[in-house]
Amino acid sequence: MSFLPRLPLPWTSLTICSKSPRSRVAKGRKMSFHYNAIGSIRSPFREKFGVPRQSLMMDEARAIVKLNPDPGYALALSELEQFSHIWIIFDFHKNGNGRWHPLIDTPRVEAGQRMGVFATRSPHRPNALGMSAVKLERIDLDAPGGIEIHLNGVDLLDGTPVLDIKPYVPYADCIPEANSGWIKTEIEKFSVGFAVECLQMIDEQAKREHPRLKLLIEQMLELDPRPTSQRRATPISDPASEGLRFAFRVMGLDVHWEIRKGTIFVFKVLLLE
Repeated sequence: MSFLPRLPLPWTSLTICSKSPRSRVAKGRKMSFHYNAIGSIRSPFREKFGVPRQSLMMDEARAIVKLNPDPGYALALSELEQFSHIWIIFDFHKNGNGRWHPLIDTPRVEAGQRMGVFATRSPHRPNALGMSAVKLERIDLDAPGGIEIHLNGVDLLDGTPVLDIKPYVPYADCIPEANSGWIKTEIEKFSVGFAVECLQMIDEQAKREHPRLKLLIEQMLELDPRPTSQRRATPISDPASEGLRFAFRVMGLDVHWEIRKGTIFVFKVLLLE
């Protein structure tokens, strides 16, 4: 049983042109770069609401890199499975019209001020490139329709174009003495509860979509997936937020939840058509 539906790939090929008007070579010419996607992401996250804010925050955030057909890719993946983690280089393809601003509001409620975009991991950047460190679970060279690289701990939307893959190398990528700059606190987690009838619906859908669907939903909710503006205006711990209701979609379900005594409670789950 596959935990992800077999959907037609939305990105079989992609060309990105990134232009930097402030970057010039010796004769004053603007530099531009062209890249072709090597594949795309199949993940349970079909909308931005609920996507982890960073990779490796949820151990049920499983996904697949579906590589485009290329006779050289099987050989290019030789020995990659020796590594426990890899870097995924990708394009923020849902980045709206591509506009960016030098100062932005961050997902961190405690920031208290707007930050320079280069001091954040916002997708709204001069060039919409991202990179995520994820856990490599296995590589299926014989998957129908093309090679599949199975991952865990992703923070990527379904359909995200993948530009490159690199191994995560601890001696070079892990910096024990590094500090977190303006980020001073750990991300708070909240208790999540479910109505009995919701658990029954989730269990049925889990047989078709994801064997640990309840845990995936719980991990999405415990991080309070709401936009920064909502989390700042109506904190879950604030009694004034009692009873506020929200919803999001995941793996064929429309999940409705409310703030209840400083916790998150799922009170209704509907099957999407």
